[in-house]
Parts: sequence; structure tokens; C-alpha cells
Amino acid sequence: MKDEQILAYFDGRGTAEITLRGRDVMQSDRIAAIAFELGYKLHETDFVTRGQWRMVYLRNDSPDVRQRAQSTLDRLRAGGPLLSQAWAPGAMPRVLGSPITPVEAAAARRNVTAFETNGSRGLVIFVALLSIGFVALAWVARDSLGGAIALLVMAGLLAVVAALIPRLMRSWYERNQQRVARFSQQRSQQWGPPPPPPPFGGGRQGDSGGSGL
Repeated sequence: MKDEQILAYFDGRGTAEITLRGRDVMQSDRIAAIAFELGYKLHETDFVTRGQWRMVYLRNDSPDVRQRAQSTLDRLRAGGPLLSQAWAPGAMPRVLGSPITPVEAAAARRNVTAFETNGSRGLVIFVALLSIGFVALAWVARDSLGGAIALLVMAGLLAVVAALIPRLMRSWYERNQQRVARFSQQRSQQWGPPPPPPPFGGGRQGDSGGSGL
């Protein structure tokens, strides 16, 4: 899917629904990055089949997000890039760490949302059940001493992993939060801060329809 096709989905409509098939599924993070620039947030992802995803994006009408979307459109009309490049001009102080691409930032935002929605409890329960299953297998195979010991060792390792998962997942979540924050700083260095919002009552009333990002 080309960028022009992706842009057509985010033309100001309230809801954008995209179905990806085959290799287009690999572009989900790039689509999320473009949606972010144009003021949309992922609302729902359905895995229709193994090779088919349906993604639903909702337009965010908060003032700062609409300013970001408008500045992106202005940049495109002026012949600028759709997505930001690595760093701001040399005169600007650089953000510490390696540069974050818009696609990497989109993946990090997806990971943050996944953790905040699901947490680590489900994974802990799954691994703990696997550990219990290996203990049960070891009991069944108790006549074979070597096999039973191997199964018990595996059960013990899985129990340790289950105990470590909350800490590891929290660390993973915080790393993704940091990547999102670094990208926001990096982006503000490159494009500059957004313009101030219009005075209260001076702008157009919000619409729910399809034109006018």
C-alpha cells in the first residue's frame, strides 16, 4: 500500500477503517505513524484471519492534535516530507539516545496501549499453567526417573519465568514509554512547537463529518 492510498483514509472523516491483506499487514506500524501525524488514534484491531487485519481509527478532535494534523497538511502542501526525519537542524539541542523513527514510535505506542489494556496477568497465568502441566507430566512419567526429572526442571524454569514476567513486562512498558517521549521531543525539535490554539470562540465549531482536517 502506497502512502497516497494510506492518506486517502485519513482525509478528515470521523472514522477510518482499513483492511490489510497479505504483505500489507507488515505496514501496520507505518499506517499508525501516518495516522498519528494526521490526528487519528487506533481504536480497534480485528484479526479476521491469519493474513487479514481490520483496523479502525478514530479522529482525535482535541486542539493540540488538530494543530498537529494541520501542520502536517501544511508541510505536505509546501512539499515537505510526510514523516519526520532523524534529527532537527544542528543548531537545535539533540535528544539523548539514538533517533526514533515515526514507525518505531508507532510500534512503541501500540506496545504501551497493549500493556495498559491487558497488563501482564494473562501471560503470568498462561506460563504458570504450563508449569503445572509439566509437573503433571512428571507425575505420569515417574517410572522413568530421567524423564520425570527433566520435566520437573522445565516446570521449575517456567515457574521462575512466571515470577519474573511482571517485572520484565513493566520494564518493557517503561522502555516503550520512553521511546514515545523521546520521539515527541525529537519531533518538536524538528518541526518546532505547534502554533498556539485559536482564541476561545474564534474557530469553527467541531464537525463529525468527512472534510476539513
